[in-house]
Amino acid sequence: MKKVAIIVMAMLFIATFPALPTNANKIELSFSFPEPVIAGGNISMEGCKSIEINGYIVPAKPLHILLPYGKDVEKINVKGEKIYLGNGKPAKVKPLIANGMLIKEEADYEKSTPCYEKVGVYWLRGYKILVMNLFPVKYKDGRLYYYKNLKVEIELKDGEINQLYRGFATDRQWVKMHVDNPWIVDEYPAKNTDQRYEYLIITDDAFKNAFQRLADYKESHGIKTKIVSVEEIISNSSFWGPSIFNDTQAKIRNFIKYAYQNWGIEYVLLGGDGDAANESSNIIPPRYLYATCYGLPLGKSDELEAYIPSDVYYACLDGNFNTDEDDKWGENASSNDATHEDEADLYAEVWIGRACVDSVEEVNNFINKTISYESSENDSHIMQVLLLGEYLGFGGEAEWGGNHKDKVIPFIPLSYNITRLYDRNSQWSKYDLAEKLNKGINIVNHDGHGWTTYALKMRNYDLHLLNNTEYFFLYSQTCLAGSFDNWYPEDHYYEDDCFAEHLTVDEHGAFACIMNARYGLGRENSTDSPGERYDLSFFKALFQENIREIGGANHYSKEDNVWRIDENGMRWTYYETNLFGDPMVRIKEPGNKIEVTVEIKKPGNGVYIFNFGPFLKFMNRSIVIGSITIDVNASTQPEGKIKEVKFYIDNELKSIDDSMPYQWTWNEAVFGKHVISVEAVATNGNSRWESIEVFKII
Repeated sequence: MKKVAIIVMAMLFIATFPALPTNANKIELSFSFPEPVIAGGNISMEGCKSIEINGYIVPAKPLHILLPYGKDVEKINVKGEKIYLGNGKPAKVKPLIANGMLIKEEADYEKSTPCYEKVGVYWLRGYKILVMNLFPVKYKDGRLYYYKNLKVEIELKDGEINQLYRGFATDRQWVKMHVDNPWIVDEYPAKNTDQRYEYLIITDDAFKNAFQRLADYKESHGIKTKIVSVEEIISNSSFWGPSIFNDTQAKIRNFIKYAYQNWGIEYVLLGGDGDAANESSNIIPPRYLYATCYGLPLGKSDELEAYIPSDVYYACLDGNFNTDEDDKWGENASSNDATHEDEADLYAEVWIGRACVDSVEEVNNFINKTISYESSENDSHIMQVLLLGEYLGFGGEAEWGGNHKDKVIPFIPLSYNITRLYDRNSQWSKYDLAEKLNKGINIVNHDGHGWTTYALKMRNYDLHLLNNTEYFFLYSQTCLAGSFDNWYPEDHYYEDDCFAEHLTVDEHGAFACIMNARYGLGRENSTDSPGERYDLSFFKALFQENIREIGGANHYSKEDNVWRIDENGMRWTYYETNLFGDPMVRIKEPGNKIEVTVEIKKPGNGVYIFNFGPFLKFMNRSIVIGSITIDVNASTQPEGKIKEVKFYIDNELKSIDDSMPYQWTWNEAVFGKHVISVEAVATNGNSRWESIEVFKII
């Protein structure tokens, strides 16, 4: 009997978590879904997110599948048996959008929704990732169905080896954070690549000496730094390309690619302004990436297109962003006339920021604020977080910016002190804001209206109200204030710089900010807008994923939303959220730190049967049959500072234990792949997460 049990369990293991050697020709994945909850056309499903597809809002299961080294996708098959739910239809999107195009008449719609979509295949630091979505609810001919089980078969073929693959440990760890099958990372070959430099500054010849102070500061902290001028780059024929790929932007990007491959660069600071209408200040010209959206806020029928100045082009180094060689860079697959694949590379090889300087004085201001922030040990400043919400007028819960900012609060650790300035509660003025900023704020998060030279209820000239010497970081969803080419509608350019530039390179204000280069996108009657999604992902990166570097957090926020990149407004917002600041700066925590460690002791690798086990401990997976007690080790340095341990299943909080031993028994009858997560929380609010993926049977 023991032999039979082992054979059955081994077969289950192979069917559910297939071994994927480097020469595998197929990936097979199985998924189980609970019956959806339907309320007034709104359809939700545990373990899924909502997405717009063919004009309807349906549950989706995003998949980020790392392909084996040297392999590519030949064919995708998704199979499952439909279960009839009854007559009806999912909630409809207004305006109606399908494949990035506006559909004006309902008759133009497909009469059904698919069971999956392939978003695209993208490279991340030489690792190839298939991004796709499963749709376990299907609408067809006025009827609703759902799939209890879906089986995904990905047939593979031989593919190219990416020249950007370096095999660094930091690359491997970063990739593991982005994929659902991180064990495949370890099948990529080891490489012996020396890292000559970690940090690269690209600037004008006239500013190299001024930026040397920042380079010396980095070097004094053990960060190997290199400064290269734009003039050196464009005069070197090694970085030239053919036809439209031979302008200054392409040459700079080719050089960054070279530095990434040969020097091991991780961070890039673009030390120069990008004024489109002023050649002397167009030091590092932006690449304009193309996107469309419908409605401002989303929900109206106006069709908009934009050529967005985006430093994504300098961070994401695969491809050329213009496969069909037209005037639109970064088009989605449906607009690419050459290959019908996404023109844009949406995963970053380097973390990038821009210092929008065009004078030595501005270089010095930028460096002073950066070093001052990194050197600060003033807890009364570091612990302060300011949430700013204006009146938006978008209706319902989207009427007030404060409603959007409230969504951020759960991400912020208890060790920070949160102050709210909300028009929803009491209208605030620029003078109220200046008073708080001058007292010292660490992080500002804002949602409100803006313009190229206006944000936070301040015009550029109002920034003289600031005299702070403790500098802050700002993330804002406002329109246009990050338009560093100084553009404003329609195709006009200011002589004065945009608000984000003044904020970061004037003497006072922010040491860094993330602001929109074009319109910020809200949604009528809902806080679930494109701008809000990227905003929340940024704070998720900082405080849940512990990606404290602002460059890394900004790129994580983008990559966290690639699965829905072709939803209305998502590509637009991905392109426009540029970082003004040093990408390597880490958001600071209050100094009274408590170091937290947490470990899931049980379950581990192997098979557990009704809480007994593990059996077959040689397996590199965890399979659970029946109920199981999740056992956790949690500790702090200094000792005895654990407040509680939280237990999550698929990110849903299930239980809290505030005393040792930290345990919870999971006895839900479910089938399929699930993620057990635990969060150990210290008395000062610091926390640490640990997760394990299991396959559970009943």
